[in-house]
Amino acid sequence: MHTPRFSTSLLRSSVVALLLLAFITACNNDTNPAPTAESQTALLVANNWQVSNVTDTDGQTINPSRLGYTTNLLYSLNMQFRNDNTVRALDPKQSNIVVNQGTWKLASDSQSMDVAVTGFNGNFPIVQLNRNQLILRQQAPVDGKNAPINLEFKPVL
Repeated sequence: MHTPRFSTSLLRSSVVALLLLAFITACNNDTNPAPTAESQTALLVANNWQVSNVTDTDGQTINPSRLGYTTNLLYSLNMQFRNDNTVRALDPKQSNIVVNQGTWKLASDSQSMDVAVTGFNGNFPIVQLNRNQLILRQQAPVDGKNAPINLEFKPVL
């Protein structure tokens, strides 16, 4: 009985081609694509958001007694980002009555947002945004001096 023999060079070429194909496929499999305006907007408008924590830029919680009045006030409000680029501050203790409102817009790179609301104006870098958390960077008084802080929001379900 005669068994066919494969050429070693053909076998070697096939293995190299398969490895190359696997490498190219792995490189093109982007599991964390860059955020787009559409993806960021969809996450922002999906829920109302409430400040659950304020931290320094290293993630250490800042005691509310060290924060200014306006920052502390955010703990008691639900923020509602809407598709029409309006934002509303709702008071959940008063049947979600609108207590403040303004506008918001994602920056062209979708990495920050411009917010224009009385007492809460400026460009806020988006540190994190997913279905479970929104973290915005802000300059705000800590112990009476402006410092970079992270406003950590949780969705209101």
